[in-house]
Amino acid sequence: MLSKGVVADGFAHKANDKPSTSKLTTLLSVWLGYSAMLKFIPYYIYVLLLGVHTSMVVHAQHVDSLRQVDIAGEASVTAWRNRSPLRGSSAGRIHWEMKQLQTLPQILGNADPLRYVQSLPTVQTSTEYDAGLHVQGCDMGQNAFMMGGATVFNPSHLLGIFSAFNASHFETLDFTALAGAAQPNRLGGVVQMHPFAIKDGGVDSLAQRERTVEGAELNVGPMSSQGTIRVRPNGKLLFVASARQAYMNLLYGKWLDFDGSPLRYSFGDYNVTLSYRPSMRHRFDLNAYFGQDRASYTEGGHLMHVRLNWLNYAAEASWRVMNKSWQLTQRLVASGYQNDFRLRQAGQKMSLPSHIRQYGYQAEWNCNSWQIGGSYSLYQILPQSPQIESTYTQIEADRQEKGVAHEANVYAGWQYDWHDGQWVLKPKGRVTYYRDVDQKSWFSISPMLTLSWQAAPQHRFGVQLSVANQYVQQTGFTSLGLPTEFWFSASHELKPQRAEGLSLLYDGQTPNNAWAFTANAYVKRLHHQKEYKDNVLDLINEAYSLNKSLLQGRGLNYGFGVQLTRQSGPVTGWVGYAFGRSLRKFPELRERSSYPANHERVHEFNLVATWQALKRVTFTCSAVFASGTPFTSANEFYLMNGYVVAQYGKHNGCHLPWYKRVDMAANVDLKQKRQRHFRHGFNVSLFNAFGFNNPLFYRLRIRRDGNFRFAPVCFLKYPLPSFSYYIKY
Repeated sequence: MLSKGVVADGFAHKANDKPSTSKLTTLLSVWLGYSAMLKFIPYYIYVLLLGVHTSMVVHAQHVDSLRQVDIAGEASVTAWRNRSPLRGSSAGRIHWEMKQLQTLPQILGNADPLRYVQSLPTVQTSTEYDAGLHVQGCDMGQNAFMMGGATVFNPSHLLGIFSAFNASHFETLDFTALAGAAQPNRLGGVVQMHPFAIKDGGVDSLAQRERTVEGAELNVGPMSSQGTIRVRPNGKLLFVASARQAYMNLLYGKWLDFDGSPLRYSFGDYNVTLSYRPSMRHRFDLNAYFGQDRASYTEGGHLMHVRLNWLNYAAEASWRVMNKSWQLTQRLVASGYQNDFRLRQAGQKMSLPSHIRQYGYQAEWNCNSWQIGGSYSLYQILPQSPQIESTYTQIEADRQEKGVAHEANVYAGWQYDWHDGQWVLKPKGRVTYYRDVDQKSWFSISPMLTLSWQAAPQHRFGVQLSVANQYVQQTGFTSLGLPTEFWFSASHELKPQRAEGLSLLYDGQTPNNAWAFTANAYVKRLHHQKEYKDNVLDLINEAYSLNKSLLQGRGLNYGFGVQLTRQSGPVTGWVGYAFGRSLRKFPELRERSSYPANHERVHEFNLVATWQALKRVTFTCSAVFASGTPFTSANEFYLMNGYVVAQYGKHNGCHLPWYKRVDMAANVDLKQKRQRHFRHGFNVSLFNAFGFNNPLFYRLRIRRDGNFRFAPVCFLKYPLPSFSYYIKY
C-alpha cells in the first residue's frame, strides 16, 4: 500500500502494495536532495529573529504599542499593550480573539484561522495544500471542527488554500489538543469557532455599548471577496451575516496549472447569526453555515476529465438560561457534507457519491465546579458508493446503501482546587451508547483526568490522562485537499477506534507577560485504526467492497512541541518546533515492523511575526520548514504484455524532500479624516514568496518514443501575489 502523494494520470491517490497492471498506475523510487535554498532557511530565520529583537529596541516608545495610565493626575505609568491573539493554558487550550487576527499575516487577502492553528506545537499538516490538522499524530478525521455546538465535517476548500471559516464572522476560537467530555467522540483535538452573541454581562453592560460589536467589513481581492455586516438594533438583538466568494480563475488561471493541465475552481461561503436576549436570564442563538465548491480538471494527454462538486452545511439553535450560580444550555443541531465526484476517461465513466448527515439534541448544565450534560445524534451515512459504466469490461461494485446510526452520550466533569488554586484537579468522563448501521450496539466509557500545578505566578505544569473512542470515521484514497475523503460508521467488521493518551504540559510567562513559553509532550496508543488501501483506478478495474478496501491495525503516536511567543510590543508572534512520530502496523501488510503514517512529519519549524512599523503600516511574515511526508517507492518497473508493472519496496520507506515556504504581507491603513469609526486600507501579500518548489508526489511519464521520465509534480510553485482593499465600519 502506498501513502498519499502518489499519482497516476494526474490524479492523486493511494496505491496498493500489489503490482499495478494499469498503464496509468506507476511510481518511482526517487529521493530528491536538499534544495539549494534549503541551506539558507536557518539563516533567514536567524536574520528575522535578529530583526525582531532590534525592532523591539528601536521602537520601544512606539505609541501604538504602549498604554499610558494617569494615577490621580500625579503619576504616569507606561506599560506594553498585550497585542498577541493567543492565550494559552496548562490544559493545552488555546483561546484566540478573532479581532486580533488582523495583526497576523493576511495571505491572499485572508488571515485564515486554521492556517495559524497549523503552526502551533504538536499540530502537523500533511501536505502544502492541506488545510486539515494532524493533532498529536492523529489523522484528519480524528479531530472535531465545531461552529458553536454543530459539527463541520469538511472544514477546508480545495487544496487547503482556504478553510471553511470566515474569520470576520466569528468572535473567538478555542483549540484543544484533546477532545473533552463535552465535545464529540474523537481521538484527536477540537477546533471550536464561536460566533458573535449578545454578551452575558447584560444589555446595559459596557461591553454591549462598544461599537466594535456592530459594523461592517468588506474585503475585495483578485482571488476572492468577502463581506460581513453586524447590526444591533437594540441591546437585546444582534444580527450578523457574512458571505465570501472565490473567483480564482479570472486572474490566477495560469497559476492554477496542475501538472501541465488547467484546473477550474470556485467556491462560496455563507454565514448567518442571530442572537436575542429578552431578559438577563435568557438568550436565544441561531447560527447557520453553508458552503459549496465546484472544480473541474481536464488531462488532455489521457483524455481524462474530472469533476468535483461538494457542499457543506451546519446549523444550531440554542436556548441558554442563566443564573448567578448555574447555567443551562440546550441545542438543536444539524450538520451535513456530501460530494459528487465524477471521472470520465476513454470509454469509462465513474461517479463516487457519498454523504453524511447529523441531527441531534444537546443539553448541558454548569453549576460552580460541576459540568453535566447529555446528547443524542442521528446519523444518515452513505459511504463511498462507486457507480461505474465501462465500454470494455463489466464491473460489479458492491454498491453501498445509506445507513442510519444512533449515538447517545452522558458526561460529567468536576473541578477541585486547593492551596489557593495552586493545585487543580479536573476529572471528567463520558458514557456512550452507539447503535451502528448494522443494528449492532456498542457501549464505552471515556475517562479523562487533568492535574495542574501553579508552581509560581507565571509557571504552571500539567498532566493529562485520557481514553477516547470514535464511532464515525473518515478515510479515502487521497487527502490532498480533495473531497474524496468520505465518512463511514463503525460496524461489526469495522470496529470503533480507541486511543489511550498521556500528555505533559508546561505554560510559563515572564514577570511582565511580554514573553510566554509553552511545551507539550505526548504519547498515544491507537487501536482499530483504518487505512484505505485501494486507489481510484482500482475502483474502475476491480470489484469494489468497502470492507475489503480498508486495513485495520494499531498505531503509536509520540512527540513533543515547544513554542516561544512574544505577546506585547511593536513586534509580536511566535516561533515553534515540533517533533513527532506516527507509527502504524497492519497485520494484512507484509511488513512485520511498524511504519510511518502517511501524514507523519518528524520535524517541523514554524515562525509567525508581526511588526507594527508605523502607526498605520504593519509588516507580517510566516515561515514553515518541515520534514517531507513518507511514501512507498517502486524498486523496479518492467513491461508485461504492453502494461507497465511496478514492484514496490518497503511501505512508506521513503520521504519527500523537506518542505519550506515563506509568506509575506503588508497592511496599510489609510488616513481617516471625518468619520471616527470608519477604516479602510489595503493588503499586499506574497504566498510562497521565495518560490520554493515543494513536490506533492512523483510521477512516471511514458514518452511516445517509449522512454521513461521520472519527475516530481508541484502545484503553485511560483510566488503568488495578491492585492486586496478593505473597508471596516
